[in-house]
Amino acid sequence: MKNWKLIQGIKTEFSLVSINLILAFIGLEVVSLGFYYSQEKQLFYTRKDTISQVREDLEKTGTRLGTDLNNESILERLHPFFGYVLKQEIFANEESGIRVNNYGLLSKYDYPFIKSNNNQFVIGVFGGSVANDFAVNSLISEAIGNQGFIQYLKQIPQLKDKEIIILCFAGGGYKQPQQLLMLNYFISIGQEFDAVINIDGFNEVALSHQNNQERIELFLPSIQHILPLTQLASDDLSVMAAIVQISKLKNNLSTGINKLESCKLAFCYGWRSLQVKGLLNRYQTEIIKYDEQIARNSSKIDRSNSLVYLNKISEVLEDKVAFEKVAKNWYESSLTMSQILADRNILYFHFVQPNQYHPTERIYSPEEKIFIIEDHSYAVGVRKGYPVLLSKINSLQEAKVNIFNTVNIFDGEKEIVYRDACCHYNMNGQTILERYIANSIKTIMEKKDINSRKNI
Repeated sequence: MKNWKLIQGIKTEFSLVSINLILAFIGLEVVSLGFYYSQEKQLFYTRKDTISQVREDLEKTGTRLGTDLNNESILERLHPFFGYVLKQEIFANEESGIRVNNYGLLSKYDYPFIKSNNNQFVIGVFGGSVANDFAVNSLISEAIGNQGFIQYLKQIPQLKDKEIIILCFAGGGYKQPQQLLMLNYFISIGQEFDAVINIDGFNEVALSHQNNQERIELFLPSIQHILPLTQLASDDLSVMAAIVQISKLKNNLSTGINKLESCKLAFCYGWRSLQVKGLLNRYQTEIIKYDEQIARNSSKIDRSNSLVYLNKISEVLEDKVAFEKVAKNWYESSLTMSQILADRNILYFHFVQPNQYHPTERIYSPEEKIFIIEDHSYAVGVRKGYPVLLSKINSLQEAKVNIFNTVNIFDGEKEIVYRDACCHYNMNGQTILERYIANSIKTIMEKKDINSRKNI
């Protein structure tokens, strides 16, 4: 009898524990469902797209998540004219058709792209990673049928019936005069354009500042990209070790994202999201440490024996002198692009991109403030360099350059617009920028149309 009561007591306790566990699980699932809805504005179980935002954001910048160290660890290659480009075959998006093309740029097409009919309207996008994001996001939105830049352009009367072709000539870290040189090169080999969009500003000041600190010519490509390739050519083992560490983190991040995307329950998704966020933060931290290591190692390189020739400057320039030189080059590069295109009756639109390190009237929420690191290596360049760039805008406008200052376009937006501590925007920020650029193009095209009618 005692044994029976003991057994009954154990069953009762087991039942209570089981019920509590079930109730706890249900509670966690309900909380997770609420959290998911607050973030995505849709129910977890009825969501249509299981591709995580983290994967989309990484792939838009050309970062393919893979496990093959030999093929995936070094994503760029030196280019004799452009400085550097992406390694071919490291990225492909089947849905949109975007891949690394024959020139190491993200595109649906090989270059030069030749029109197949007169109804095609070809837009070339130049600049750094923000411009790259802009072009790639436009193509992806078009492919999946979402409202995006191409749809905004079709609201312009002159473009409503056109087949709009977006060609990306932008890449991470590109800065003037790379845009100018690339434009000249592609025009010389027969690339056709109806319009050119140049989105820049950040790289010119942030990355040129780093060049200056390492006594590398300000107008050469970013040392963050050139020096690692140069050091690898010199068999620098410390650089290779850092690349191996980053590759391991990238593989772990890939595994975490795969598990996140396979979750069937909201609780699983919430838990995996936290894991992925932690891995992503570590990955981005290692990238920053890697950049700093490259800068430290650069002073040890015997450039007289290097296979890559990099112009040196005798001493680090004072910030005021350096930023004035950068701004003058930026001014002349944009002016020359505009003149070259005007001679061919091609529209040119130049946009100075927003950045969180340039102070405006924007009020940042606590959630967005994590993307502002006060002692970030980019901060000095932006805070000191942007005012000098912006001081050149009036002169460019007087020279009939269609240039637009977008640094304030996020000021009235309450939701988060940035997605990292560098310069990149989330989908909300992308949408605001796309609309602004489309509206700016509309204004110029309408003005040009009015002027054409007056001259008839």
